[in-house]
Amino acid sequence: MPRLRHRKKYRNAIDRIAEKYLDTAAPVCEYFGSCDGFGGCGGCLFQNIAYEHQCEIKSAYLNELFAATPAMAPFHGAIRVEGTEPYGYRNRMDLVCSFGRKGQRERGFFKHVIDLHHCHLMSERASRVWADIRAALEGIEDYNYLTHEGYLRYVVLRSGFYSNEVMANLVLSREEEPPAKVLDAIAEKVDSLSLLLSPGYADLSFGPVIRDVKKGYIEEIFGDTSYRITPNTFFQSNSAVSMRMYDRIRSEAQGNVLDLFSGVGSITLYAAKNASHVTGVEIVEESVASARANAERNNVCNVEFIARDALDYMKENKGTFDTVILDPPRSGAHPKAIKALEEMAPPKIVYMSCNPSTFRENLELLPSYEIVSLEAHDMFPQTPHVESLAVLKRKD
Repeated sequence: MPRLRHRKKYRNAIDRIAEKYLDTAAPVCEYFGSCDGFGGCGGCLFQNIAYEHQCEIKSAYLNELFAATPAMAPFHGAIRVEGTEPYGYRNRMDLVCSFGRKGQRERGFFKHVIDLHHCHLMSERASRVWADIRAALEGIEDYNYLTHEGYLRYVVLRSGFYSNEVMANLVLSREEEPPAKVLDAIAEKVDSLSLLLSPGYADLSFGPVIRDVKKGYIEEIFGDTSYRITPNTFFQSNSAVSMRMYDRIRSEAQGNVLDLFSGVGSITLYAAKNASHVTGVEIVEESVASARANAERNNVCNVEFIARDALDYMKENKGTFDTVILDPPRSGAHPKAIKALEEMAPPKIVYMSCNPSTFRENLELLPSYEIVSLEAHDMFPQTPHVESLAVLKRKD
């Protein structure tokens, strides 16, 4: 986390804790720090901090954050972040195309784009594919997200860490296909290629599929379970760490289980191997369709997937589940949904969170529960982000 001219003070607790560890490692990436006359790529913040210190920083942050949380009372001992491979882990990269550049926005500046020819966070194959895609897209009009003019908004690369498959999605501002020779050149290098439409002013790297140029999905494999991933469905960004956490979730998934925010069914299907029945609830219908297909192809019969809002579903199904699993988005679960979960009163809650702050806020709305297990994993090395997994049990 270099000292930048525009960053006059640290913005959060992790920045403050990290200050003493700055410059304990040499960055491996040429785009970290100053490059192209700008302040460096915004994809990484910690490359100048030795990896063992990155885990120490995140551990210290979590212990500080949860120190005064009442639900932590039964949990004894310090929280320790478990590390992983620091590079080559990321399954998804959204590469913005603007101002004649293709890459990531400058750290701290929305108006600048760093032109990336490779990325150390991506898998080796995905990084090679990116070089080929850049060459194929030479001459294709990009999109100015400040004036809202242009054509190609994003290239989204998605990978299967264990399957080694790569998907490319071209996010376009209008329903007009690139030249066939461009599509053919990209399709030759990837396992899946789709065209997505994002015509509005909002800065979105997803949208309705215009056409699947090639296959329209990739697969990922977690142990004894395989998953089909389509262009707009969510899947964890770090497969190795996710599978480690899924193993833990599976061990806690007992009896009749409810999986909220179930996405393509990644947790639902994995947990089903230990539960009597699992119900996955997800509001995005494309994800629900993928989840049902994933259940069929894995021959998992003790699951069902429902396309509903989590809050509405819980209001109508109180007291029917032994374990509730939730892995909400970074913003956390809506307070109304957490209050509905409190009223639902399951004996056990397993909460997977990519944002400790919103997780703590959600905890405050569960006064009938206490944490009996809390572990943390470094899902996003080289960044300040950390993933936590808590098991909560209802108080006697």
